[in-house]
Amino acid sequence: MNISVSLPIPLNQSFDYALPKELEGKAALGLRVKVPFGKAVQTGYITALDTNPDLPSGIKLKSVLSIEDERVFYGKELFPLALFIEQNYANTLGETLGVLLPAIFNQKLLDAYKPSPSKDLPLFYPAGTYSQEQKNAIENAKQNQINLFYGANLSGKTEAALSLAYDVLNQGGQVLVLVPDIISSANLIEVINKKFGAHHILMWHSKVSLSKRKAAAAEIILGKPCITVGTRSASLLPFKNLRLTLIFHEESKDFKQEDSKPYYHTREVAIERANLTGGKVILISSTPSLEALKLKEENKLKASFFPRPLPQFNNETQIIITPKTGKKSKLISDELIKLLHENMLHGGQSLLILNRLGYSGVYACLNCRAYAKCKKCGAVLSRIKTDKEDYLICRKCGAKESLKQICPLCKNEIFRSLGGGTQAAAEEIYKIFPQARVYRLDSQTLKTKKDEGHFAEEALKDNQADIIIGTNLALNAGLCGGKINLAALLDADLELNSADFRSAERFAQTLFNLKGRLNRYKNAKLIVQTSKDDLFDYNILKENKYLEFASDEAIFRKDFHFPPYAKLVKLLFTSKSEKDLNAFGEMAAKAVRESYGAFMSIEGPVKCGTHSKEFHQQYYLVKSADEQMLKGFLNTLANTKAPKKLQIKILAEPYYFT
Repeated sequence: MNISVSLPIPLNQSFDYALPKELEGKAALGLRVKVPFGKAVQTGYITALDTNPDLPSGIKLKSVLSIEDERVFYGKELFPLALFIEQNYANTLGETLGVLLPAIFNQKLLDAYKPSPSKDLPLFYPAGTYSQEQKNAIENAKQNQINLFYGANLSGKTEAALSLAYDVLNQGGQVLVLVPDIISSANLIEVINKKFGAHHILMWHSKVSLSKRKAAAAEIILGKPCITVGTRSASLLPFKNLRLTLIFHEESKDFKQEDSKPYYHTREVAIERANLTGGKVILISSTPSLEALKLKEENKLKASFFPRPLPQFNNETQIIITPKTGKKSKLISDELIKLLHENMLHGGQSLLILNRLGYSGVYACLNCRAYAKCKKCGAVLSRIKTDKEDYLICRKCGAKESLKQICPLCKNEIFRSLGGGTQAAAEEIYKIFPQARVYRLDSQTLKTKKDEGHFAEEALKDNQADIIIGTNLALNAGLCGGKINLAALLDADLELNSADFRSAERFAQTLFNLKGRLNRYKNAKLIVQTSKDDLFDYNILKENKYLEFASDEAIFRKDFHFPPYAKLVKLLFTSKSEKDLNAFGEMAAKAVRESYGAFMSIEGPVKCGTHSKEFHQQYYLVKSADEQMLKGFLNTLANTKAPKKLQIKILAEPYYFT
């Protein structure tokens, strides 16, 4: 008997092996096997039985060395789901199976598992306490497979979703709760623990210890009724009886896996899995992504709208637009300094958002701080300085410009690279308010348990913090954990003029979420610092019209052929030789235009922001409205071997453009 085996290697093909007779009764699709591969021994996955390869005369197949599993640790959706991830995100089948069936899932794990005694669920809120919108949403979700709960912050979306989770758990099913990251979702996790009891909750993310992950994996595989709370990787776990998946803040870019293979988007994987198993998915967001709204437009999900906050949160936050600089600070306006001072005097807490880390800066006018912008597409230019060159580049369209710039606002000709990350902003606040209790909350301050960011969360809860400075990571953590009644976005220009075509959408989502969460307090204020207040229609924010913004943004995406109304692929090339990099990039772009020019376009190259003396990087963007043609293109790319001096990273539907 012969079998086909997929290996977790960057080669999109299976390999045929002879199966010894003593192993024939044990073979099944999805089982792990040890096989010889070259001079090494590899662990692979059985993908076909009773194969009949066409072998040249005199050639014999190598034999399988052993079958590693006694059972398949996944349901019937294993191969269809693996193929979905492979075909839509340019992965190989072996790489995908390697993540769906990691070594942690084995018989020893199940043999060592000691079940804890089951406990009754705690009492839940009776249905009579729900608003009419909550009742409608619950009923819609019971009757439809894919759902969207969207609308105002603090309107009861979470409560409605968790009531459905309670029903599933009470009936013996499994529930998956997906969050963008654990830090900003700490308050939600606390709510879930209180409602269901910690004994019903499993955690799955990178910070969970191996022993706890093993215990959680055993309960998931065996089908124990539970709620698993995790980040994007939890969407790939081998649930035996997954009946409901809740995706909170579904619009977050953190749900896209681009760091390592296999690449995928959590939302799409969850929906595909539900389609394969008959489970349900609820996307939950105050500011849903255009992708989710397009599914609504196409009647591919049932949308339940929550138009207003619950009565106890129905306050109105004041919106104030100010310059980016003032007499006392290059990063903070005089009006914001005044409001921060007044807020501290009255015992309030403040949150300052700046989506740049450390001291990172941009090339800006020394007089008015306006950014140098691309003359072709209007995106903010970045400065590239090497031993040989010093110039500006647009990371959106790839255009290069000289350092000599004329400010479009004040006509000044003196530009400098100006710092302005969270660390620089924190030091500025220290100088202005030396007695203030100031904390940073961003990825750099959360690397270890002793870092400042973790203390910031506790200080907020204990009313021991006056001002929190952070990236968007701090938005949910800060506004849920403390009593913040003053928030400010320190640099609207940076948010709106990035190389990312989603920049306007993300900016709007940040503003609407800030305002929505501030509405829990009377007389709350949201300050937006900008050098040009006509870059965004702030009346939409004041009038709570996110859907109107989303509709306008959708028209822009359609007109310029951007997702979700076209497919996008990012081809990232890395090489030690800049000459080889440029030559191969030009050759690849030419090949795409010649072979696929009738179905897709290619733009670039764009040099990447990460530079070192050893490596050079650049990327191209491929766009197409033909989904099937693009799938074929991705398959061709996945099977194309890169030259020895070059690395190619293929990202379908990319979310990161630095």
